[in-house]
Amino acid sequence: MIEPVNTPAAGAATPAAASKQDAASKGFEQLLVQQLAQAMLKTAGDTGNQYASLLPNALADAVEQGGGLGLDLGLGQVGS
Repeated sequence: MIEPVNTPAAGAATPAAASKQDAASKGFEQLLVQQLAQAMLKTAGDTGNQYASLLPNALADAVEQGGGLGLDLGLGQVGS
């Protein structure tokens, strides 16, 4: 039998680890919004516009500046 990995208690996370978790969650949200915007552009039809390629990044940045989507996926807590 494989022994379980010993992980620190959930409350024992260091500030640096919490910051890493926040960065991972924000990065995931930004990637998700960018991909959603790219999918929306495909359905818009006129993607030949020179500014259309700027939309995914601009939308992702605006969502992040507005506080994000509110997805707390606990990405840094996998295995704990």
